[in-house]
Amino acid sequence: MKLERNIKLTVAFEGTAYHGWQSQSNLPTLQGLLSESLARITGEQVTLTGSGRTDAGTHARGLVANFLTASRIPPAQFVRALNSMLPRDVRILSARQAPRRFHARHDALSKVYRYQIYLGPVMKPHLVREFYHYPYPINIPRMTEATRSFEGEHDFAGFAKSSSLPSTTIRRIFRCELTKRGYRLLLTVEGNGFLHHMVRNMAGTLLEIGKGSISLHELQDLFVNRDRRLAGFTAPAHGLVLLKVRY
Repeated sequence: MKLERNIKLTVAFEGTAYHGWQSQSNLPTLQGLLSESLARITGEQVTLTGSGRTDAGTHARGLVANFLTASRIPPAQFVRALNSMLPRDVRILSARQAPRRFHARHDALSKVYRYQIYLGPVMKPHLVREFYHYPYPINIPRMTEATRSFEGEHDFAGFAKSSSLPSTTIRRIFRCELTKRGYRLLLTVEGNGFLHHMVRNMAGTLLEIGKGSISLHELQDLFVNRDRRLAGFTAPAHGLVLLKVRY
């Protein structure tokens, strides 16, 4: 019996054409696409584990996944083989042999997300798929002040999709930063875990704060009352990018 190796993949994708990471019947997903490609390469039905689920239409610069295989294919060959058969909107950036116990989701120490907003009056076509167009007046210094409220350990139930709350909604945010580059407004959030729609709801809430619909005091109350209805709107999925997973 051959000993199985644990292969760690780093994956980038432009997610417009996909219904998120997790495999779904009769729908194109990243996990489904990659699993099918690996089966063709190895001749095995591999179980591919991702560092986390992503929403339909979101993107990644560095999602991590792992799988066990009895194949003797060198890791570098997985990069070439997979990229030769995957569509151009999905790329394998690297493949390495990991310790046998490595788990892409359970071993993650933090994840870094970025929500991308375009503030200009006219949306540039090449940004359409990865930036949310918001051409309205907003108070960016007030939004920047509000980002500090997200840092630390809090109950984020008020920023999660209310129909899919897990047993605990407490998460730790290590940093939450707002950066403006011309018309591009970038919200970068790093945390030890994220609830469903959490970053998108944070982005929508910050935009509501920027236009004056939600006060800084009301933002603080959201961590106490845990009421999703009092937070801002859910920003569209296409503006969200998973930048990095740290181990």
